[in-house]
Amino acid sequence: MNKRRVIFRVFPFNRLTFPTLLNAWEQEGIDKHFEIIISEDPVRYRDGDVLVLSFMTPHLPEIDSEIKAIDKNVLIAAGGPHVTGDPELPEKLGVNILFRGEGEETFIEFGRDLLSGNIPPAGKIYVPKKDRDPDKYMPFSKYFKIVPPLQIFHGCFWKCKYCQTGTGKRSFRSIDSIKAFLEKLKSEGFKRVTFISPSAMEYGSSKPGKPDNEKIANLLELVSSFEFEFFEYGIFPSEIRPGTLDPELCKMLRDHVTNNRLTLGAQSGSDRRLRELNRGHSTEEVIADVETANSYGFIANLDFIMGYPDETTEEREDTFNFIKTLSKNYKVRIHLHHFFPLSGSTYQFRLPTFLDDRDKAHLRELRESGLSTDWWKKHESAVRNYFSWMKIHFPEYLDKYK
Repeated sequence: MNKRRVIFRVFPFNRLTFPTLLNAWEQEGIDKHFEIIISEDPVRYRDGDVLVLSFMTPHLPEIDSEIKAIDKNVLIAAGGPHVTGDPELPEKLGVNILFRGEGEETFIEFGRDLLSGNIPPAGKIYVPKKDRDPDKYMPFSKYFKIVPPLQIFHGCFWKCKYCQTGTGKRSFRSIDSIKAFLEKLKSEGFKRVTFISPSAMEYGSSKPGKPDNEKIANLLELVSSFEFEFFEYGIFPSEIRPGTLDPELCKMLRDHVTNNRLTLGAQSGSDRRLRELNRGHSTEEVIADVETANSYGFIANLDFIMGYPDETTEEREDTFNFIKTLSKNYKVRIHLHHFFPLSGSTYQFRLPTFLDDRDKAHLRELRESGLSTDWWKKHESAVRNYFSWMKIHFPEYLDKYK
């Protein structure tokens, strides 16, 4: 008897998600009852297939096209940040089964339902019934050659209005679990180790903005003891929150990590905008952390977002001037992004303030002078594409945006 096919559709934006989900099935022996297919290309579907998707809000138009191309009776299951914050629109796209929140335990529940023949009804939403065990699942799967960075800090102390991460419950992976991950990574011959943390210096902290230096030291010393060729921390995907990088922590990083850059989420050069965003830090703290990073030999990568809802010309001018001051006085590299209203965030249904010609002239000047990236162009295009797509296919949904 042929096994039922479960197809994990891999895109560049979700390739790090599926190994941990499959690890959950593998621990429970669920995967062996299915034909597991990992596909980076469109699939020739069969009746009865199960399609598994994961995506964020900017990817909805692409996911919509993928679903529309299916011409068989396929059970479509989806999770990820957008579904967690807003299951309504994915269901309109044709998703049958939805997963909100961390998906490992609910994905196991879904697998058992499939095995028992208890096929969930269309519109079924799986929600975790208990707090997530931060140590139980690892990003290792026999179906993937890649090993994603290990998530060591889930949730966030802060509730910035443009971000969903702070809406989840906080938890930290234990040092023993991290050690087990490192042992397996080493045994399989990997040379690089990285971690996922929304705020690298707040790993293990009991209070927001108050790093536990001892726990950071324990983490860094543990990883160094394995002598990986590359150990990266304090840079994507474990950026540093402004106001958390003191000289002692920076020296620890210098003594242990191999990256020569540290990434700070500055997000705006306007203190007024930072207060509006609930960032919990000031531009002065950004400067202080840049100075600290530079004093220990690190170049500071600084992330800024442009085009926030109701952002004024004056606020953007403050940001441009702040960037120029930083670039003149310190060793920095500026990464510019464009605001996108993400599902589950306070700004979920807020419209961007699109940049005018004068703003774009400033950004071109920064790019041509070698001071910044122009990633914002791709992001601006994505948000315009998103609203154009919604206007055509879901005009009633577009009315939610203000």
